[in-house]
Amino acid sequence: MNRKTLSPESASIRGLSGKPESPAFRLIGQMAYTYNADIGIAYSSPCRGVWNIVHYGTLVPGGHQVYVCPTSCLRGVVLTTAEMGAMEKLSTITVGEDNLLDGDMEEELLRGTEKIIDSLPEHPRLMMIFTSCIHHFLAVNYQRVYRILRKEYPDIDFIDCYMDPIMRRQKPPFPNLVRQVTRVLPQAEKNPRQANFLGNCFPMAEDCDLYCHLREHGIRVLDLPSMKTYEEFLGQAASPVNFTFHGVGAAAAKDLQIRLGQAWKPMRNGYDYDAIDEDMAEASALLGIPAPSGEEIRRQRRETEQAAEALRKALAGTAISLDDTAVDRPLELALYLLDHGFSVESVFLESITEPREVFERLREKKPDLKVYSALGWNMRRVRREHSGKLLAVGQKSAYFAGCGYFVNMTQNDGLYGYRGIRRLFRLMAEAAVEEKPLRELVQQKGWRAGPYFTDICARERQTEQEERA
Repeated sequence: MNRKTLSPESASIRGLSGKPESPAFRLIGQMAYTYNADIGIAYSSPCRGVWNIVHYGTLVPGGHQVYVCPTSCLRGVVLTTAEMGAMEKLSTITVGEDNLLDGDMEEELLRGTEKIIDSLPEHPRLMMIFTSCIHHFLAVNYQRVYRILRKEYPDIDFIDCYMDPIMRRQKPPFPNLVRQVTRVLPQAEKNPRQANFLGNCFPMAEDCDLYCHLREHGIRVLDLPSMKTYEEFLGQAASPVNFTFHGVGAAAAKDLQIRLGQAWKPMRNGYDYDAIDEDMAEASALLGIPAPSGEEIRRQRRETEQAAEALRKALAGTAISLDDTAVDRPLELALYLLDHGFSVESVFLESITEPREVFERLREKKPDLKVYSALGWNMRRVRREHSGKLLAVGQKSAYFAGCGYFVNMTQNDGLYGYRGIRRLFRLMAEAAVEEKPLRELVQQKGWRAGPYFTDICARERQTEQEERA
């Protein structure tokens, strides 16, 4: 690629005078740990691969989503569902000006839901009803509506869900939905031979150390993206332990810990070997099984180090850019790669949520690391270009550099532990030699989302395993 480098000048907003005004990035050496993205005017890039509440709601087998919103709000959820090919799992109730003037918001919600249920080919097992900002502004008593619906349709579980962007800071919709979906789980006798994975968009299987370890010791893992029936979904109530790999699962795990007495173990989905080993040992203790042996840990570390060295040689100094839509801990990944001799140039993120220790070590290791606020208003005018070859991990880092060599993944893609790191290395090696159609891929809303996406993922992983064997 014969393109210009992203420099402090070219990465700045230029006013009518042509002078740089506000830089789009900051050098980590000049930043404080408390740094957060601007919460004022924000820029939304065309990168649409990250999942939202509509995508997650379709994972529930036997579930049906109802969005109760003004027309402008409904447009987005309908288009999202249509792109997935899952329109049979979504219905809408339009809120109009007449509802506000007539004061019949509750009746509209009730009668609309009744009509939807009666028009479906069969009753869904779970109804996820999403009210919006307007219901909160008018203090609509939607809980009264749900009580009536539960009496009318005792064979259906109803949960209150929310699409209220005005609360995205205090009560983000995605974590809230993960919690609300688990609210239907009843009290149940615990089965010590099973465990839950909460908050995942993608199945955590062969590229997840914990899944492989639990399966090896006869522990059944219940993970929503892999579930086929509503009975299997309700079966999570019998698990004694919940494991989370992403922050969006924390609210659900806390609620279940209080309500059902299930233990909760957050797994640090990062790149620190000692943290992986500590979490694996604690997870094993919670289920009363042996932790990975010292010999197994040494083997996993050796294979991972070999994979890192092979990738470093293959990239031969190629610059790397990372973003937080691909991995949960981009700063920790940047530190890991720098410690292993890779050339990491930049990181794109919304805010710093990783441990201070990682941030401080990264500042010391590479003070000139560029940190971009992906939501910053000034990102709209960044020159999307780069000199030489760049390998991007994530859609946003690829988009803002105009780079077709990128790892097209979101939300960690089911990776965890040593196996997850090696899987990421394989994806990076493939991305470095095969240019992707950037414009087409970043416009696909909800990467890999679709009615059969779990089967597609499983087939792709199986093919890879057969090729490696």
